[in-house]
Amino acid sequence: MASYLLPTMLSLCLIFCLHFSSATQSKMEIRMPNLRPSVEDYYVCTSIKVPSETYITQYEALADAGTAHHILLFGCDEPFSYDSSWECGATCKKRSSIMFAWAKNADPTKLPPDVGYHIGGHSGVNYIVMQVHYARALTKDDPPDQSGIALYTSTIKPNFTQGIFLMAADFGHIPPKKTAAHLDVSCYFKSSKTIHPFAFRTHAHSLSTVISAYKRPAGHPQAKWEELGKGNPQWPQAFYPMKTKHTIQYNDIVVARCVYNSTSRDTDTHVGSKHTDEMCNFYMMYYTKGEAEYLQCGGNRIPSQARDMPASSFELLPPNPKLDEQASGHHHHDHHGDGSSNSAVMTEVKGWYKAPADLKVGQVGGVDTNSEGHLVMFHRGSHVWDAAAFDGHEVYAKQADGAITENTLVEFNSSGNAIDSWGDNLFYLPHGITIDKDDNIWLTDVALHQVFKFTPANRNTPSLTLGQRFKPGSTETSFCKPTDVAVLSDGGFFVSDGYCNGRIMRFDKDGHLVRQWGSMAVKGLFSRKPAPNQFTVVHSLALDEARDLLCAADRNNNRMQCFHTESEFLYEYDASEGVFAIASRPKTGDMVMVTSNQNKDSGHLHLLRFSATSAELGGTFTPAEDKFHVLHDVAVSSDGSRAYIAQLSPPYVYQFSMSAETDSRQNSHQTHTFMGSSHREGSSVSSQNVPIVVAVMLIVPIACILITLLIYKIYTQKVRGSQGKFDMGNIFSGGTKRGDRVGFSPLATNEDQYTDDEDELSNEKQTFVVRP
Repeated sequence: MASYLLPTMLSLCLIFCLHFSSATQSKMEIRMPNLRPSVEDYYVCTSIKVPSETYITQYEALADAGTAHHILLFGCDEPFSYDSSWECGATCKKRSSIMFAWAKNADPTKLPPDVGYHIGGHSGVNYIVMQVHYARALTKDDPPDQSGIALYTSTIKPNFTQGIFLMAADFGHIPPKKTAAHLDVSCYFKSSKTIHPFAFRTHAHSLSTVISAYKRPAGHPQAKWEELGKGNPQWPQAFYPMKTKHTIQYNDIVVARCVYNSTSRDTDTHVGSKHTDEMCNFYMMYYTKGEAEYLQCGGNRIPSQARDMPASSFELLPPNPKLDEQASGHHHHDHHGDGSSNSAVMTEVKGWYKAPADLKVGQVGGVDTNSEGHLVMFHRGSHVWDAAAFDGHEVYAKQADGAITENTLVEFNSSGNAIDSWGDNLFYLPHGITIDKDDNIWLTDVALHQVFKFTPANRNTPSLTLGQRFKPGSTETSFCKPTDVAVLSDGGFFVSDGYCNGRIMRFDKDGHLVRQWGSMAVKGLFSRKPAPNQFTVVHSLALDEARDLLCAADRNNNRMQCFHTESEFLYEYDASEGVFAIASRPKTGDMVMVTSNQNKDSGHLHLLRFSATSAELGGTFTPAEDKFHVLHDVAVSSDGSRAYIAQLSPPYVYQFSMSAETDSRQNSHQTHTFMGSSHREGSSVSSQNVPIVVAVMLIVPIACILITLLIYKIYTQKVRGSQGKFDMGNIFSGGTKRGDRVGFSPLATNEDQYTDDEDELSNEKQTFVVRP
């Protein structure tokens, strides 16, 4: 018998090895095909065909949060489109299943060894669709975007399949100025499958502070809540291991709560897809016997249960600087920027403005400072821009009333006292004022549809006049309610035109048109806001000539758009209300912006750190007492130490002192998005399959040889009657002791699991035991 025992054992070993050699591990990649989206809040999809039946065992994002706001993977029988990419109004032609989700620089997610996501074959997933949300537009300096997901797969069929159970608020709003507003989700679990959640992920936008989920067993509405998970959506939005084993079955009660801090908002924030909207999502990754399904719980279906959620759902998780840093990476979720910590301090100089005693000051159109550091105000006197000011063709309807009889320009000294005034009987509806380095004063009048230049030597007769008096137009020599002027050092200048034309015009020093760009805004089919270079009231301009940067206040689209001075679009910055005016501080790399909500008669002063590629919020300021009303313009002194904010009505000018230590742009990072090539690169099975397969082909024979030697050693020892006992430790260290729990490793990421300890991350690993 001994003569054929060894060959038999070797044959069995060979069969074993051949079986595992055929079960190769592979890597697939799905990537955006060199995409260049040109608008913010742009949802784009691409797809790949599943080459064969296999099981996903690990997900790894090939993306950066500075470009991709979030990524979702969907399983489909057939994609909505076979194009290389498409605007993602729909993902699949029929039913879609969420497979995986990623955001905020989350680490790779590795499933437990006995669990896989089934694709191909009879799984119903013949295509994988990837949806990428691009929160912001990017500049030309960025490479074409190839954000994507790597999928590690195995042909070995696991005992359990992975699925996703999503709990989400489908509508709702968050009131402003609340420290702990909340949205709730609740429902009865109606799937016939018993599922075992083992990991969770939270997802919301910038206001959310904590998201929690709980369950109660069916038929026990007063039972103690079982916490499923609790996470901070501002941390990397990975799937984190659940602390204990859970089972959810038919008719169990499941609830979730999202808590928000809305103190930075002045208006309601609604549930929606824009990055300025909010979301409330709690994802559970689960395993089950048989084929997993995509399961959902949407809305607050059992409000009485939601109201009974534990009070601890409002408690924040302890601070975790490591996760904060990882989530932000080189970019902030809501604002592009360099992440620099230095910023100017802005302090109101109370009581600075003293209204002239002998002059009626009307609506303040604009303000700017001259070389002496004095402020010059351009106001409307007794004229008011109201609903009757213009006819249906944008022609000023009150010409018969004549020009403003009051002096429309007032100069204030550093103490806020009026020291000079002029400009009577010249203007009808003053709007913008700019004072250049030679103290020439540039003015716009929206009633006259004209732009004027006045020299210091002759303040009552313009040295240059552009536009046709009282005649609105869109030609190269006409304007329609022009709003502002920005002047270059060589005497050339830009005009924002304005209320009707939605364009920026560049002229040489003699007033000859050099170029123009922009158009009135039109919202696209899927776009949440107009594309770059489209405006709804170009209200103000800010120039930083040293950095070749011109920014425009796109007032009614609540944003600032920035360009090269040769007209090329660079980036935009979003605000929560109308952007009325901007002014740059080139010496410090800051920009001052004023925003207003006319419906609520309120406004805010913002400090922005900016560069040629991005802008980041440095602070928001309001008066120490009372509040801003509708703000209309802003100016910065030539030395950058003071900001002046013009309030339209009631007429008033605020002064804020400013200081900064360094130029905050020195270490700026670029973050951009483009629209470009449709060539389908990267959306296929990766060539990296080859080294993986080769590695398996090399490792398996070596393992077979070692096993054969082991069997041979055991056999020879038994045949020879060796007195020494065979010890596995002689060949392999360690080993599984009798009585050890058989299970699988926890969900693995490259980030250690977080705990309730605020000082460190735990390195301890939990064990998840598969018990269907």
